[in-house]
Amino acid sequence: MQGNSSIREAIVECLDCGVKFTLKGRIELGQEITCPECGTWMEVVSLEPVQVDWIYDEFEDEEEDDEEDW
Repeated sequence: MQGNSSIREAIVECLDCGVKFTLKGRIELGQEITCPECGTWMEVVSLEPVQVDWIYDEFEDEEEDDEEDW
């Protein structure tokens, strides 16, 4: 199946606590998921096979830029 999503099931492993859990339904690239055991937030980074990775906050150096304006 082509595209960025599909309806299926996949077993993923939490990157923090290691618990394995099942994702059911429509799985999409970039989908944010939460570990049912420890609450860690992850995102789907691959569909074939389904893989997850940490969600990284993309902070720009806005604070540094703001300080330079003073």
